[in-house]
Parts: sequence; structure tokens; C-alpha cells
Amino acid sequence: MPKEQANYRIDSDAKKQAYAVLESIGIKPTDAVNMFIHHIAMFKELPFRPSLPNAETIATFEDTDAGRNLTEHKSVDDIFANLGK
Repeated sequence: MPKEQANYRIDSDAKKQAYAVLESIGIKPTDAVNMFIHHIAMFKELPFRPSLPNAETIATFEDTDAGRNLTEHKSVDDIFANLGK
């Protein structure tokens, strides 16, 4: 199968994080992009379901970014105990 070179602009922080994940699971970035493209070509869909956040999620993101309504926990057990309230 003939190969073709493609160039894309991507977020540098996301690239660094993704490359680290791919390295940890033994997949080369080029292979990951090829898997992504092959999936789209084969199934005529993205390999994930894109969605937009609802109003509640957006408000939560805004609160978090502004440092509002944050809860501090001392442990994972503490988190789960507070979720049960």
C-alpha cells in the first residue's frame, strides 16, 4: 500500500502527553495516527463519540477554573465518604 506524508498542527502540550502515553504502551505516534485514520476509513466514524458539555458541566469547569466550589480531601477514602453524603 503506498504511503503519503501528511502534516498537521497540534497542541504542543497535548502532543507531549499523548506521546508519553503512547510510549508507555509501546505504540509509535505514526502507528497511532495510522490506526486512527484506518478506523475512520473502515467504519466511517470516529473511534470515539464527540460531544459538547452541557450547561452544568460548563458551569463546573468555569467554577473550577476560577477556584470556586472546590473541596479538599485528605485521601481517596475521604473522597468516597464525601460522595456518599
